[in-house]
Formats: sequence, structure tokens, C-alpha cells
Amino acid sequence: MIPWRFKNFISEHFPLLYHKIINFGVNVNSDAYWDDIYQREWDSPQRVWPTKNQLIKEKTQATDYILDVACGTGSILRFLKDNGYKNLYGTELSNLCIERLDNMGISMVKSFLPKIECEDKSFDVVIASQILEHIIKRGIFLEEIKRVLKTNGECFLFVPNDRLGPIDEPSHVIKFNKKTLTHLIGKHFNNFTVTSFKDENFDGQILFAHIIVQ
Repeated sequence: MIPWRFKNFISEHFPLLYHKIINFGVNVNSDAYWDDIYQREWDSPQRVWPTKNQLIKEKTQATDYILDVACGTGSILRFLKDNGYKNLYGTELSNLCIERLDNMGISMVKSFLPKIECEDKSFDVVIASQILEHIIKRGIFLEEIKRVLKTNGECFLFVPNDRLGPIDEPSHVIKFNKKTLTHLIGKHFNNFTVTSFKDENFDGQILFAHIIVQ
């Protein structure tokens, strides 16, 4: 039996290694893996972000073309749709989510991150909510966000603040704090801010990177 302190040390200092060890033999990047999770959690309150939803609504217009990358159950897009937004798009690996959200009138694209299978300069807003911590090739992913955004388009990027490393969430490959997130985004964008907030439905602070593409 491996001591918890040793496992925690590896998770904190070598998160990708820990992720690969703990998921040995399990394909966490398969549609079947996520279909199973989303089938069980489709109506789970844990998939709803009231404070985050309101923040996005306050910073966007109902006419904006909005893409939610790896949108999961689509709780953000469903909220926006209920509030009169028309031009809503999502990407997902899960076939279950693609079919269900398509049937709700949300345009869905199957996409295997870090690639985003959308046209250049297609969107006013890209949402990347609780997804960056799942991605190994994060630089490619951020460049993809830049590619699909229009000039002066905005990205709303959210990650847990200094919590939920791979020891807590086996599908995570990294844990961010404000310093490390700022450093990463600064390699790819010039105009951005990183702040934190507490969602009423999430245990712990969330980092919010508001990025403007110039």
C-alpha cells in the first residue's frame, strides 16, 4: 500500500505522471468513458454553475455567436438558451451529449481536444469551463481558441483555483493557481485578466481568465 503522503507529493509535483499511473489501462479520452459519466450526471446539480452562468450572461449579448468547448451536459449553453440566446454552439467528445444537445437546438460538433473542429474567426465568445486542467497539450488548445475567435472576440476560461489535482480528479493532468495560469495564458495572449470568484454551487474558489483577442 502506497502512503497517501507519497501519492500526494507525486500528484502535487508531477501531476501528469500521477495522472498516467492512476489511469493506467483506462482511456479517459474516449467517448464511451464520458458517455457513461454524463449519462449518470446529466441532471446532477453539480453540473450547474449559477454564479458562472450569471457572470457570462452579464458579459455577453444574446446575439453573440458563442462556443462552449467540451461543454459536457451543456448546462451553460442550456442556461443561455433559456435566456433568449440563439447562436449557441458546443463541442464534445461524448456522443450522448452531442445527440441530446443537438435535439435541444444547440449546434454541436464532435471534437477531440486540443483541436477545435470549427472554422477560423467564427465566434464572438469562446467558453472553456473547467476543461484546461484536463488537457496535456494546453498551448495548442489556447492557440485553437485564438484561431476560432473573431478579432476583439472574448474567451471566458475557468479552472479550479489551487485545488483538484489528479489525486482528487483522476482525469485532471495539472492543478493551477493564479500565478501558473497567468504565466501560461501570457505565452499566447496579451490582453487578459485573471481573477477569482466563488460559485454558489462549487466548493472552493474558481479562477476566471477573461481574454480578448486583438
